[in-house]
Amino acid sequence: MKLPVDFRLLKERYLGEASRKPWVAEKRLAELAPFLPPDAEEIVRRAVISLMAYQDPDYALVYLNRIGRYAGPNKAPCAFLASIASRMEARMRYADPPAIAQAALTDEGVSPTRRMSFCLCDLAGMLPPSAADTALQVMGYLRLSQRAIVLKFSSRAGWKRRWTEAWALLRYARTYSRRAKTENAWVERWLHMIDRVRASQPEAVMGVVETADIVGGSGAGYHHGIANWNLIVDRLVKPVCDGAIAPIDLAAALRVVLHAAAGRPEPVVLERQIDRLIAPQSLQPQTV
Repeated sequence: MKLPVDFRLLKERYLGEASRKPWVAEKRLAELAPFLPPDAEEIVRRAVISLMAYQDPDYALVYLNRIGRYAGPNKAPCAFLASIASRMEARMRYADPPAIAQAALTDEGVSPTRRMSFCLCDLAGMLPPSAADTALQVMGYLRLSQRAIVLKFSSRAGWKRRWTEAWALLRYARTYSRRAKTENAWVERWLHMIDRVRASQPEAVMGVVETADIVGGSGAGYHHGIANWNLIVDRLVKPVCDGAIAPIDLAAALRVVLHAAAGRPEPVVLERQIDRLIAPQSLQPQTV
């Protein structure tokens, strides 16, 4: 019986074989290398190796194509490319259960056992989008989305190692998950806002790059950081770019907001901080 799809493609999709070999990503890196600033080249090289180990060569190619927006023939030198490159690599290696399990198996000498807290919505996010959306709706109705659960991963021999290996294998399904699509959209929006600010207020672009620092980790801390990041973009950066408020010194405002966000305040507290910065600048219709 002839299969309707080439068996190689089935293996690539469901058994985790990368659709491209590592040399394809390495070739793309070699094409970009002459155009990379010295401080960014080594960061990008390490990131490619790291992302291939985290996922596959295709994933590293996504990273390189994003870097290629700022480096290449007929493109002006980008002074902040090293800052983008390091933060983007860290964000693309987000901490999900397969990543922590993989790290536990790889870094056996560091610590044989790793514990990581996740929210139930993080586990639901590992499902394909349609299934994940249904699960998240049910969890939201039952108020279980933010319920914390601690997973333990161990490289010790026995059932604990087999448990960890099973979780690590789920990385092959990562690219088809709701979480992967959400993270991809986040990185693209971050880069989009960098480009907009670079065009309107170049002196503030490093502040937008550094907003990535408040997003990281897992569980409640991760969701807290995402909420604060969205708040900074939606209430401050985007209104400035859209002209919804009178021109302000965005670089100075971002320094104040990022300093406040470093303490991981509740989103409502950070929102009040932003409102105080932009309140005098809001464009109000004139009354006669």
